[in-house]
Amino acid sequence: MATLTSPLRGMGSRLRAGFGRRRRRDELLERLVEEMSRANVLRQHSLFLDQLDRAIDDPDLAAALSTLPDLSDRERRLMLWVNREYAVLLLAHRVGAFCWDELIGHLRVLCRNEIFQLYWTRTVDHRRSLAPDTLDARVRDALNSIIEELATDPEEWWVVGPDTSAD
Repeated sequence: MATLTSPLRGMGSRLRAGFGRRRRRDELLERLVEEMSRANVLRQHSLFLDQLDRAIDDPDLAAALSTLPDLSDRERRLMLWVNREYAVLLLAHRVGAFCWDELIGHLRVLCRNEIFQLYWTRTVDHRRSLAPDTLDARVRDALNSIIEELATDPEEWWVVGPDTSAD
């Protein structure tokens, strides 16, 4: 007796295979988008750091780049330098080189520097409008706490404060 084969026979397994390929393609596309985004962040930071380096070397460019009034050339270069160091640490976290705790540890050490403390005080207005759910706002809040702790008890600078990671 001849068996009739249905055109629908095996369709379920073909559909599952098709969905599996589509899911894999979507995952690869998502990873590609993430990598492109990371590459764009790195490129943007590279351009930013190049500008800072040039401004640190050239007082005219430093004056054009700086937003802080009433600074000597030396002070302006120092402010640009600590801004550069701060940006490098944030970039390291953004690209996954540092976890949140490592970032805070590096920033805690940076906060002990008098020039960084002056920079942080002089640039407070720059951080007022940060959206509360951004990395920059979380770092701002953590650094404000660290600097306050340092002012209150400078001998306990190494003690890690409350967890503000919210990751």
